[in-house]
Amino acid sequence: MQVKHLNIFRFNFLQLVVLSMPLLILNVKHASELVILILTILGIYFSIRERKLPFFHDQLKMYSYLVLAFFFSIVMSIILSNNPIQGIDRIGSNIHFLVAPFVAYGIYKSNVDLKHIVLAIKLSVIVGTVYAIYGNFYLGAGRAEVGSDAPTIFGFIMVLFGFIAIIDIWTQSNKEKLFSMFIFFLAMYSVLLSGTRIAFVITIALFFSVMFIWSIRGYLTKKRLLLIVTVLTVITAVSMNNKSFNDRIDIAFNEIKTFSVDTDSSGSIDLRLSMWSGGFEAFKQQPIIGYGYQNTGLEASQHISGSYAKVFIKGQKMLHNDYINSLVGFGILGLLVLLALLFFPLTIFFKRLKADKDFTKNAIGMLFIIALSVFAITDSIYSHNVMRSFVVFFLGVLLPVANKE
Repeated sequence: MQVKHLNIFRFNFLQLVVLSMPLLILNVKHASELVILILTILGIYFSIRERKLPFFHDQLKMYSYLVLAFFFSIVMSIILSNNPIQGIDRIGSNIHFLVAPFVAYGIYKSNVDLKHIVLAIKLSVIVGTVYAIYGNFYLGAGRAEVGSDAPTIFGFIMVLFGFIAIIDIWTQSNKEKLFSMFIFFLAMYSVLLSGTRIAFVITIALFFSVMFIWSIRGYLTKKRLLLIVTVLTVITAVSMNNKSFNDRIDIAFNEIKTFSVDTDSSGSIDLRLSMWSGGFEAFKQQPIIGYGYQNTGLEASQHISGSYAKVFIKGQKMLHNDYINSLVGFGILGLLVLLALLFFPLTIFFKRLKADKDFTKNAIGMLFIIALSVFAITDSIYSHNVMRSFVVFFLGVLLPVANKE
């Protein structure tokens, strides 16, 4: 009887750990890494108790092979580079992907219903928006980042959480619809407070993705299309009246228009364009296995003319574009592994969505991968601890569950 009580206690604790992740990753610095650690320990415990590693578990093996392939691509790029010792810290910082199969095992054993995770996401948006408003208007913190380490990450998570809140809105009661729309508007407002330009692009990508998903499901009636247009108009009007956000958009367009690889510029967009240009030139000289992930900034800087940009990029650990970063770090092989990590799950989510299996789970899975793919154009999904934790956790939630028969 006592053992049964302990099992119930452990099960409830495990659920609490899983449900805490959306709230912590957005609002409390470094807390997401603690969640990953706890889930890793519990996952190892379940593997030992059941004498079954996640690599051989029917629901977890595909996820396990994907994340391990990604981790070992980073390891191999460093081992094969000219200075492997200098890349040891990169191996350690990406340990999330090595322990990911056990994280997924812990999540899987929790048996948490996805609707409860979605509710945790909605609560996270509320708390994050309150923190962002307080930080921006009362503390004068500037661009909102709350507990996510960077405004770009905060904006990315918020826009994704906002669309997750409304993905199954047509199946909800009227009260639930109002609550979901409230969460969506809060998320969009938080994106404006973050001043994150890539979040604006992600918003457009997710909007068309949601419209596509709803059309597959047959949800887009004329009345609903009119409502969607109205909501879109309101969001656009609010965005147009946000001066700080519009200023950042104007700066971006001006920097793109005046950019030249021979110009020594220090603007955010200019530096990114220089990184990408230099990175692509470096890739062309060593296209198969690259230079090692620890050397991407160094190698890209060799092809930059401007003195400030050259010094700045030389000291960077990533090139603010995962696709180019992968090409420079591990050549075509590295890019293929990254694309597999992103688009193999996307095809699975899409196939199951068309087969009318677990609509909400697979629709969220599609939104998650699409948002990551766009975010990776100007930032990195594996150069921030928060993003590494985010990817490992949510793929661990969505992919094994979506693969369950």
